[in-house]
Amino acid sequence: MKKQPLQLLIASLWVCIALPSIAQTNHYLTTTLKTQPVINTVSVQTALASSEESPNTAKTQSVIENIRVDNYESSYTLNSDYTYSEMMTQRFTLLTPLGVNQGQRVAKTYYPESQSLELIEAYVIQPDGKKIEVSKDNIFTRPTPESQNAPGFSSSLTTTVVFPQLQIGSEIFVKWKLIQKTPPLLGFNIVDSPSFYAQTVKRTVKIIIPDSLELNWKHRGDYAVTAQTRNRQRIITAVIENQPARKPEAAMVSLIDVSPVFVASSLSSWEEVGKLYWQQEHSKVEVTSEIKELANKITGNKQGREAARTIYNWIAQNINYVAVYLNQNAGYVPHTSTEILNNGYGDCKDYVVLMRALLKAKGMDSYPVLVHWGAMTRKLPLWTPAQFNHAIIYLPEYNIFANPTSEYASFGMLDQDLEEQLVVIAAEESRTAHIPNTIPNQNHYSLSSTVTLLGDGTVEGESELTFIGTINSTIRQIFSGFTTPDQIADNWLAQTPEGGYGNLVVSDVNNLDQPMTLQGKWTSPLAINMGKQTYFSTPLGIDFIHLRQLRKYITSGKRLYPVFVGAMEMNWQYKIKLPQDYKVSHIPGNIDFSNDAGKYTSSYKTDGVYIVVKRHLIINKNIYSPQEYPAFKELMYKPVNDARSVMVLQKLVRGHLQKTLQVSRNRH
Repeated sequence: MKKQPLQLLIASLWVCIALPSIAQTNHYLTTTLKTQPVINTVSVQTALASSEESPNTAKTQSVIENIRVDNYESSYTLNSDYTYSEMMTQRFTLLTPLGVNQGQRVAKTYYPESQSLELIEAYVIQPDGKKIEVSKDNIFTRPTPESQNAPGFSSSLTTTVVFPQLQIGSEIFVKWKLIQKTPPLLGFNIVDSPSFYAQTVKRTVKIIIPDSLELNWKHRGDYAVTAQTRNRQRIITAVIENQPARKPEAAMVSLIDVSPVFVASSLSSWEEVGKLYWQQEHSKVEVTSEIKELANKITGNKQGREAARTIYNWIAQNINYVAVYLNQNAGYVPHTSTEILNNGYGDCKDYVVLMRALLKAKGMDSYPVLVHWGAMTRKLPLWTPAQFNHAIIYLPEYNIFANPTSEYASFGMLDQDLEEQLVVIAAEESRTAHIPNTIPNQNHYSLSSTVTLLGDGTVEGESELTFIGTINSTIRQIFSGFTTPDQIADNWLAQTPEGGYGNLVVSDVNNLDQPMTLQGKWTSPLAINMGKQTYFSTPLGIDFIHLRQLRKYITSGKRLYPVFVGAMEMNWQYKIKLPQDYKVSHIPGNIDFSNDAGKYTSSYKTDGVYIVVKRHLIINKNIYSPQEYPAFKELMYKPVNDARSVMVLQKLVRGHLQKTLQVSRNRH
């Protein structure tokens, strides 16, 4: 399940969930040796041939090149009905021991109902020039993992070639032939992009098409594209050369956002993508007597928006998710609402179909919506189904987009990596839109802690954590796993300088209509060295968003790519009770800082018995460009450095202690 960038960053550090911005950057093999099922799918019209501004492809000095892409060629020959044959040739050189390991196998996926795949040849050229053919024993065709995990949703097969006797300097070569036997449901589409992680010497895409067929193409970046007509055929060739290997940055946007890309499509618009999907989907929305009975049971006496909310909650929490993203090669064909209800499971398309059927049973209109769920923030240069990997729902009467696939998100509350995304609202007359983005105070985290510092340096505390907005789905997911709340508390405390152990009381994770709250008690034994003068920073205790961890967003040197953070507002308050035999001799100064990226304030006050620390951080927007990053970096340094701010206590002599105690009694 995907999560919001900032919340998932913190969760990744404390409960072992990966950073989305890193997890969503394609794995090395996906972008080099595998055939990139999305980045190398299949669609282009010369009237729209043009180029967008080139993304930043500067090579960073610290990149270690493990594999070099010496040549990649993909040639498509189209028939009059948009069926086609594809010849693909790949040649790589293995440069390091890791490259040898990664180059051990190459794989290509196909869909046997509509495609056939043949391995033409595969071999290795050793550094001494020796050629080793790949034997049949080293070629395997198996169901893909999604086919095994989701029977009835995908029947794709993957052919894998395992290369023998590899060593540093080996060249591997493979040639495939794929035939598209039936006209693609969503037309002919290609999205091509060179590897991000490996140097690409040359990459070529060629399309041979009857001149009577419509085909659009467009590119951004360093592709050189030519088109010519010969013998009643058009030949479009896109070539990109000498692309360096690049290094990803923490919390960056999707790789495709910052890479050269060539797109070709037989479709005429984004709206046509939606119309084609609608033609596959709308007949699946069956309102049977069973569906009507279930809709009435779910909604009870509720009407309108509240009835829609209860239907959404039921779908999100009662239908099991089968994780199959939309894939244009398999078509965008969901199951019927009856099948989904009987099965009790489905993918994103099916969630939407069943919810639409239940809404229709209650007289409410809705539409399926195609969207990208992830860190791809820049639309492709030309309309293509490859823009989308997910389906959600739109309720026009209430102007609400909802994501029933996200079992932890409230009705109408979308993850931040869905915000601002281009969507196609699918219908007979489809239209495009953009999902609204939230503002910081709609995504709010608040911590209130009462802390007691004992004379031996042990710290005891009680914390209350509250969550508003999209962050709730992150918290619900964390506390819906196998790890107990007390184990999570201990994990969080283990990431603080003080350490310790604790327990948590958690509100109902299954109540999607109420924000999550946590109450925790914790102890950090002997966390502070007490002496005549005692120096300590604010004890963090049980805290979901740890200020020190914001350093993960701070990179040295110039940033090349946008950083995906997530607009948010955060408050922390600590009331620290001091040992009786100490007085405060120093507290940090207050901070009041703001710039275009956001705002950070903090204050420290003491009455001799307590020190009260208040901190407030606002991150203004989801994404900061490289040009905006210096301001964002300056903002991040404020809380990171403030978390290290030191308070100083002075141990009192007996007479001074008695006087201090008397003053304290008078005050309280």
